[in-house]
Amino acid sequence: MTERSLFIKLVQKYGSSHVIWKEEPKDGIEFLKQNLNLRTIVILDYDFGTKSNCIDIFQEIQSQSSLIYIILNTAKDISEIKESDLKIFINNHLMALVDKSDYDGYQKTLIEVEKAIGYLNNRVDCILEEWILRHEMFTREQPYIKDSTGKIISLNDILKDIRQDTDFGRKMSSNIIRTAISMLQKDIDKMDIKSNTK
Repeated sequence: MTERSLFIKLVQKYGSSHVIWKEEPKDGIEFLKQNLNLRTIVILDYDFGTKSNCIDIFQEIQSQSSLIYIILNTAKDISEIKESDLKIFINNHLMALVDKSDYDGYQKTLIEVEKAIGYLNNRVDCILEEWILRHEMFTREQPYIKDSTGKIISLNDILKDIRQDTDFGRKMSSNIIRTAISMLQKDIDKMDIKSNTK
């Protein structure tokens, strides 16, 4: 499997507007920084030759958002990958590692992309993001809440903190989920009352 053949298959399946090719790692990082509002799956090559270190790029991507899923493609046997690198990948939730030298390597990558899309569509934090992004840009930039110190926070601030998995972002996610569950429980209780009165 060549990178180009994988790119073509991805474009055929998902459309050219949803698949971005970046030859240089720094260009890919810059694209991610500029598009943190998009749900993103990154297919990262393990070996950039002398240009860049895959681990550095992986960690830089993770620092941008914990909600970016990364699939690692490699022509190396897993035994050739440094143990320290493998630990970093595992501890930082690498989505998948695919041997691109296999004759069906691109097919395996396509399967992993499909899985990643499924996970993104069902993650609660991604659903929260989707709710925030449904608001007009003007609305998202307006003051939304105040924290305990009196700092004014917009929906965009909340979105950024959820994406970067900060303490505040996790707290907001947890509070919103608890509120949603509470509202859902009230609806269920109302339905139970109605069914009991019949």
